[in-house]
Amino acid sequence: MKKRNKVIIGVIAVIIIGIIGLHGVKTTGYLTVSEVTSDLQYIGTDVQVKGIVKEGTLDVNLTTSFVVTDRSADINVEYVGEKPVNLAGGKDVVVIGTLVSNEKIVARQILTECASKYVGG
Repeated sequence: MKKRNKVIIGVIAVIIIGIIGLHGVKTTGYLTVSEVTSDLQYIGTDVQVKGIVKEGTLDVNLTTSFVVTDRSADINVEYVGEKPVNLAGGKDVVVIGTLVSNEKIVARQILTECASKYVGG
């Protein structure tokens, strides 16, 4: 077999292995609340959901619970751990965790916007 044919076969094999290896890998970023509440395929999977903490829903006891909204749909969030400092009603948030139903995420991480401080000069 000629060297050129071996190289072509090798390249094709690498492409096929790459395609097989990436099959099923989700490459999109954050999901919306509407997406995870309306599509049953996400139940039982790890998700990253971006939304807004719904005003008046933040409850901090042994767990931190609140509702995230995208203004079209809402989802309940339960988080065990220290409440993030900037977590408050009306603030943007990313919740990373397991979607246990189309109504609830058990979060293992909560990302909030950092407060920026500017010093006049």
